[in-house]
Amino acid sequence: MAYFKITPNKKGELQAKIQVSGKDLSTGKNKLFVKRVYNTDGLTEAKFRKQVEKLSIEFEEDVLKAYKEETTVLRSTVLTFSQLMQEWKATIKANLSINYYTHAERVEKLFTAFLKEHRHDDKPISAITVRDVQMFLNSFTQNGYARKPTVRMKKDFPKAVSFRELARENVITRCSSYGLRRKGNSIEKETAIAICERYSLDFDEYFEETTETKPYSVETIKGYRRILRTLFNEAVRYEWIAKNPVCGTKIGAGSSNTSLRAVPEKEVFTFKEAREFLKRLDEIPDEFIYKRIPLKFMLLTGVRNAEMCGLRWSDIDFTKKVVCIKQNRLYSRECGIYEKDPKTKTSKREIPLTDALINDLLTYMEWFRLADEHFDERLEEYYIAVTLYRTPVFPQTIGNWLKEYEKQWNMKRVSCHGLRHIYFRR
Repeated sequence: MAYFKITPNKKGELQAKIQVSGKDLSTGKNKLFVKRVYNTDGLTEAKFRKQVEKLSIEFEEDVLKAYKEETTVLRSTVLTFSQLMQEWKATIKANLSINYYTHAERVEKLFTAFLKEHRHDDKPISAITVRDVQMFLNSFTQNGYARKPTVRMKKDFPKAVSFRELARENVITRCSSYGLRRKGNSIEKETAIAICERYSLDFDEYFEETTETKPYSVETIKGYRRILRTLFNEAVRYEWIAKNPVCGTKIGAGSSNTSLRAVPEKEVFTFKEAREFLKRLDEIPDEFIYKRIPLKFMLLTGVRNAEMCGLRWSDIDFTKKVVCIKQNRLYSRECGIYEKDPKTKTSKREIPLTDALINDLLTYMEWFRLADEHFDERLEEYYIAVTLYRTPVFPQTIGNWLKEYEKQWNMKRVSCHGLRHIYFRR
């Protein structure tokens, strides 16, 4: 008989654990089969319970069928690599780990193709061995190169091509648009075809095939291995496999430190340079106050760029003279702009504000009131980092402002994260 239990996770999301008592095909002894179900569709508790009840009956039938027919149909039905990956991706996407989700999709595509090539794609997860995973990882180093179809631009695009529109439609990223502004640059063939279709351009007129190759770095291969290891750990946790096959694999030969490389130290301002930078910020005219305040705020509080972009006026307590960090505001090509919890558990915090910064913020509020007389009643709606039109900035915009002023003032190139390190050193 099937038994299930529905419980909320740490975030209050519903999940279920189904247990069915059956016979082990190899030993004939009683065995407990387990399956987990996640409420990825955001169903109500009542609807989710009905869904779990239905899945429990199906799961129990699969267990009985597998033993009667003396086949591994249960394993195949319950868990293949694709099925486990879909469940796992739904979990990380629900947690808004968008970059990790993107990497997982890349690994899924590559490993699924590898399994199909070796006729393992329809086999249970338990049939995947250490050797299979090792051969998959070795495939990236045998020739040393990952060949991607690329093309080179033969001539500049006509004025009708809007890079802003292409970025908005996720054909290109905003960063990649800078590489498309002059002939001679190379881009992926798939992207070139999409641009030509979007603006009815002749592909052969604007692009030519290239034979460029790009080597896989050891760190990239280690990233693939890391995702597979985490995925198979889920199968171990669910008791579908006893041992993680990825843990027995290696990357490179000989020393395990083959990928060690020099990592450049992040540039930060010295105390003298930081004081000079603050002085320069205060000299920025009031018409650019929307640029001045976020940069000064980051330097004097140590908030991350994503935290700065996610700050609303309601997050500032002028009585206590503190700012409450509650969320990040980020961008990804797959999801656009989105908000999520800060980077770590301790990132939700209160940061004290100096009297000078409080005065700057009060002046900044007056700038908002010029555009909206009801501003004080809508503090929850307004972000602190905004454009001239009081709309939220794109997450990379503050970094562009910082770079612009550093170049204008002939100062050291320090990133937004570099400002955070300066705060901790004060």
